[in-house]
Amino acid sequence: MTRLIPTPLLCAAAIGLALAAPARGEPSEVKQAPEGKQAKICATCHKTVEAGTIRGHFDDASMKAKSIQVRVDGEAVVLGFDPAALEVVNAPEAGDLEKALGSIRRGAEIRVVYAVDGNVKRAGKLVVKPKLEVPADRLVTTEELAKLVAMGPAKGKYFLFDARPGPKFAEGFIPTAESLPFPAFEKEKGKLPADKDALVVFYCAGVTCAMSPAARNAAEALGYTNAKVYHDGLPVWSRTHVLALTPKLLKEAWLDKQQPLVLLDARASAKGGVIPGAVAFPKAGQKDLDRLYKFRKAKPPIVVYDADGTTSAPAVAAKIVAAGYPAMVLTGGVAAWKAAGYELAPGAPAKGIVYVPRPKPGEVPVPEFKALVAAIPADTVVLDVRNADELANGKFEGSVNIPADQLASRAGELPKEKRIVAHCSTGTRAEMAYNTLKGAGFQNVAFFAKSVEFEAGKAEIGE
Repeated sequence: MTRLIPTPLLCAAAIGLALAAPARGEPSEVKQAPEGKQAKICATCHKTVEAGTIRGHFDDASMKAKSIQVRVDGEAVVLGFDPAALEVVNAPEAGDLEKALGSIRRGAEIRVVYAVDGNVKRAGKLVVKPKLEVPADRLVTTEELAKLVAMGPAKGKYFLFDARPGPKFAEGFIPTAESLPFPAFEKEKGKLPADKDALVVFYCAGVTCAMSPAARNAAEALGYTNAKVYHDGLPVWSRTHVLALTPKLLKEAWLDKQQPLVLLDARASAKGGVIPGAVAFPKAGQKDLDRLYKFRKAKPPIVVYDADGTTSAPAVAAKIVAAGYPAMVLTGGVAAWKAAGYELAPGAPAKGIVYVPRPKPGEVPVPEFKALVAAIPADTVVLDVRNADELANGKFEGSVNIPADQLASRAGELPKEKRIVAHCSTGTRAEMAYNTLKGAGFQNVAFFAKSVEFEAGKAEIGE
């Protein structure tokens, strides 16, 4: 199993690809070449989609399941592959297939060419979008941008624009930046300064994202003589520097929508109330940072605030970033929150940090899964998608085994009138099985995202 990590935005650039040869031992006749798919953001550069092509974001890969999973907006597409035939291009690490797939981060922009063999989608070639080249005289480095941000726009004499779509801006932005999404550039170009000789800097989601270079070019076409690109973008900045979030975005994009996050109150005194859901975190000492450590795998969004955005929050957030957790500072702090007309909750901030990620569609909670496998109902199929050799140490009594790499071709063995709950040893293949069955027309499907290990016939179920 290969598990990949986290999100950039723009899809893979058009690269000439050829359909791979069919898998060994499989029928050589391709039954059909389905219409292509691409994420909506891909339409910014690609007006058509070639048949048998998927443009989207890398989500997961499993060598045991011989499958990869691609995100196309809200849809997850699962494709099988023949380890002896799949070609991977531009992966961060060369070498064998497992190493190449393991080096691709979750959210990376990719293009996949595939064929349909019978009813199995089989990937022949996967291309990771390469770094876009920007002339050196049009670039701003992380160090240069950090100096400008420290001075502020007035003293530094610059204008910083985030070229990502608005919803991504709401997830945090580089301090002092204003949102000017490239897909809406014509509509929002009025945000550009009147002085066309001013330093104007655009950034987006990193070196493979085309939106900031495109925005820079569009600004230059309007007559701006000093338009540049911070090409490393948000991925590099957030590893070493704090991000920012406005009170309006915190309330409307996070709190009102009940999106899970960790909200930290860095004030020495919470007199007068707190922003709803905040936890006391005034110093960011080692004991405080240890409180965040248990959430390291979940990678929660972290927002820090103080009285006015300049007293303790920047220092606390910087310590959190230095410890390896991206963090945002609430611009203007409590003063700006109140000035926006938002209310504070009475009392002191909470002491314990709680973060519960929103479950994925189809995900079964641990208590429900435990009850389910203890006595499988007549209207439910517990689908074990592990390989046959993994069953030697045990399986749930009454469960059905179809290995994940065979599921697309054997889905007809499962009853569509029953609920099907998939599991594997880690949750990766189970999620792929869920998406495979949904794609095959099964409506009542779920999956268990945690680990399931068997020892001498006894199951140990992860929490």
